Amino acid sequence: MTMFPSSSAVVTPLADLAQQVGQLCAMPTPEASAPIAHEGTVYQTSDYDLFHLLPENRPVDLNHVRKLVAMITQSNLLHIKPLDVTAEMGVIDGQHRLAAARELGLPVYYRIGQQLSEADITTLNVAQKNWQGTDYLHFWTVKGRTDYVALTAFRRRHPTLSFSNAKMMLAATNKGGAEEFRAGRWKAGEAYKAEQVAELIERIAAEVPTFKQPNHSGFVAAVHHCVTTLEGFDGKEFMRAILLQPRALVPCAGHKQFLEMFQEIYNYRKAEANRLRFF
Repeated sequence: MTMFPSSSAVVTPLADLAQQVGQLCAMPTPEASAPIAHEGTVYQTSDYDLFHLLPENRPVDLNHVRKLVAMITQSNLLHIKPLDVTAEMGVIDGQHRLAAARELGLPVYYRIGQQLSEADITTLNVAQKNWQGTDYLHFWTVKGRTDYVALTAFRRRHPTLSFSNAKMMLAATNKGGAEEFRAGRWKAGEAYKAEQVAELIERIAAEVPTFKQPNHSGFVAAVHHCVTTLEGFDGKEFMRAILLQPRALVPCAGHKQFLEMFQEIYNYRKAEANRLRFF
C-alpha cells in the first residue's frame, strides 16, 4: 500500500516543531487507519497523523530534529531507513525522522511489525550510541519501575547533579553496570543517605563558590563515602571545618586525593585523639 504526498502539502516553520511534537505525543492511538501490513514491506505516506508517539520512548530532541532537517535537505535518504511501527502505528524507532519529514513536508517510509510493542523500544535502540542513560531512565520510569521512578524524582530534587553522579549516589550497590541499568534491573538504595550527600554537596557549592569541582565524579564519590560509610563522620562538622579554611578546598585528580584533602580539613586544629581517619 503506497500513499503519496498531495501537492498542497505545506512546509511548517521550524519554530512550530515543538508544538507539533507535543500534539503528536498527546494523540490517541489511531483506530483502523493503518494498512494491513505484510512483514518486511516498506510503505510510504505523507499522512503524518497516521502515527502516534509512545510515552515510553525517549523524548524528542528538537536539536537532533534540526540536524536531520539539514541533512535531509542536502540529501534525502529517508527511504534507506524506514520507521519501525507497531500494528497500531506507534513509533518504536524513528520518531526523529518522522518529525523531520513532517517539518519538510516529505513522505515518510515505514514498516509495520505485527508483533512489535513498546517493550521492543530498548531492544531496537540498544546498539545505537545516541541512546543515553537518561533515555533508559525515562523509558523505565514511564513503565513504572519503582527504582527508576525514585531516581527520576531524586534528579528533579537535585537538578545540578549529573545523571551519573545521581545514579551512583542513589544506587543500592556499586555492582552492576550500564547493561543492568538498560535492562531495567538497576536497584535504588536508601534515599535518605543520598539526600544527605546531595545536600552537603549543594551547600559546599553555594558557600564556597571558589571551589569549581562540586560535580567532579571523584569529589561526589568522596563525599558519598564519608556520609554513607565513614563511621563518626559529621556533615555539619565537616562544613564548619571547610568554612574555617575555604581555600584548603582545592581541585584534585580523583577520589583518593579528595579523601586525603577531606581528612586534613576535617581534622584541622583537632587533638590527636579526636581526629578521624578517612581511609
